Amino acid sequence: MIKSEDGKERLVLAINPVIGHNLVSQADKIKTLEQYLEQVLEIPVQVGLWENYEETLNGMERGEIDAARLGLYAFAQAQARFGARALANAIEVSAGDNAPPVPYRSVIFTRKDTGIVGLIQLKGQEFGFVDRNSSTGYLVPSLMLDQAGLKPATDLKPHFLLGHNTVVEAVCQGKLFAGATMQSAYLHHLQEHPTCSLQLLATSPLLSRGPVAVRPGLPPRLEHKLLQALVQLDQRVPEAASLLIPTNQRFTPAAQREMTLKTVAELAGVSYGTVSRAINGRARIAPDTTARILKLVEELGYRPNSNARNLHQNRGDLIGLLIPTLQIPALDEIVAGIQAVFSEVGLQLVVCPAVLNGMAGESRKAFFELLYNNRLEGMIMTQYDAATREAGELARSGRPYALLEQDLLGEGLITARNWIEVQGHHRIALVQEQGSLLEAGFMRQVFARQAAPELEFTEEINTISSWLETILQKPEPPTLIFCSGDRTALSVQKTLLAQLSIDLSVLGFGNSDLAKWGGFPSLAFHGVGLGRLVALRLLKMLNMPSLTLSEPPLRTWIEVHH
Repeated sequence: MIKSEDGKERLVLAINPVIGHNLVSQADKIKTLEQYLEQVLEIPVQVGLWENYEETLNGMERGEIDAARLGLYAFAQAQARFGARALANAIEVSAGDNAPPVPYRSVIFTRKDTGIVGLIQLKGQEFGFVDRNSSTGYLVPSLMLDQAGLKPATDLKPHFLLGHNTVVEAVCQGKLFAGATMQSAYLHHLQEHPTCSLQLLATSPLLSRGPVAVRPGLPPRLEHKLLQALVQLDQRVPEAASLLIPTNQRFTPAAQREMTLKTVAELAGVSYGTVSRAINGRARIAPDTTARILKLVEELGYRPNSNARNLHQNRGDLIGLLIPTLQIPALDEIVAGIQAVFSEVGLQLVVCPAVLNGMAGESRKAFFELLYNNRLEGMIMTQYDAATREAGELARSGRPYALLEQDLLGEGLITARNWIEVQGHHRIALVQEQGSLLEAGFMRQVFARQAAPELEFTEEINTISSWLETILQKPEPPTLIFCSGDRTALSVQKTLLAQLSIDLSVLGFGNSDLAKWGGFPSLAFHGVGLGRLVALRLLKMLNMPSLTLSEPPLRTWIEVHH
């Protein structure tokens, strides 16, 4: 605590930007918050805004700041550097009809006019971060970029702008090519500036929120009063509460606990097992990853539990492949490509066909339980399983997983789009086949740029003939129907010829025998290559890079059958 002008001690509380903070526009809220805290604490209070976490941490360490709202990584640094303690955590409360909860996660974004659809395309570009102590503005997005194959320090031209809103504004104004920030700041900027045309490239899982932390040496009686004030903040002064918490959150007392291995793993951006292997000296981890983990262990003062370490030795070196159906095109080739990579590092693949009917839910749940019980090192899945409740819990837990079709959605759909343009088609209809690796959202995104006004899209057709009759009666009907599976493409073709007597172009996916039999073109891909790519990407997430295998580009093409 520091002395005020009249010689009395005062408490200094630091707020950090959540949504659009600046001292001028928030002056009334700051005054209200100061008056409320002074009433409860019975001493003068100063509420201040520090532009970045490093300034806040330095102030707390010098005793100039008594309490601060910190991010997860900044709080871990404060614990290690000067023994800061968590006083209160923010939790979600029930939202009203017009007030959806504000998600806490990182987003990476660019302008829509850049034509970028994937992170790897950001290589060599000007990129905006917040500051190096920001979880959502630097640490988490750096790991997202690294998992996509980009080293932020060398593959990008990084700029640290010291504010979430500053990053969004810089990208919106064209000063930077892309940037990373917390999702709430991104959404707030779009709401305030509707003409700003931005596009999300990647979104992190939901993140743990940082606490309001207090410096060591704060009098216990004052600390107790501050906690009481924070717990009642959202009810007593809801408008001023927005300086510390977004709408639909409130403070609750923080549970005091020692630094754990799980915390180290979360901050290092790796799995629980990777941290354990690094601490135990197992040699299958990249040297730079080991160095990063051990540096965090030293900085954060983690001390491993020997009993937990002994129990962890029973873990298996298995990777799970969770697929919705055994009818995925080139599945045997995909599995061969995955296993070829895993064999290099001593991992084995377990395939679980969680089919879309029957016991799908039970088999999927059991498979996720294997991962949670540390019997699996990681998991490969498709977007069908990624959308389930179990996958959401998996994402929030930080367990490593990779999407099987990620590379196919980029290279494959662009190949299809380019071929369609060469063929002279400008009005297309898209049909989604159940169980296809071509995800509906990506299909819309890739083809919307080509034919947005005329684009037709439907999920799998129940009554093909009636749907075809409807779209063909339009003034400008589609000239090509792109189906995300050869089975659906064959049904569409047969209906067009047999019932409607129309010879309309059809494009399938998978290059199966059905395409050869029907004589229609089909989007093909190298199955072994797709398997290798997803395996290598998961190894990066596990920080177990293959020593001999490089990452080849996925080969995709249109196979024309006559």
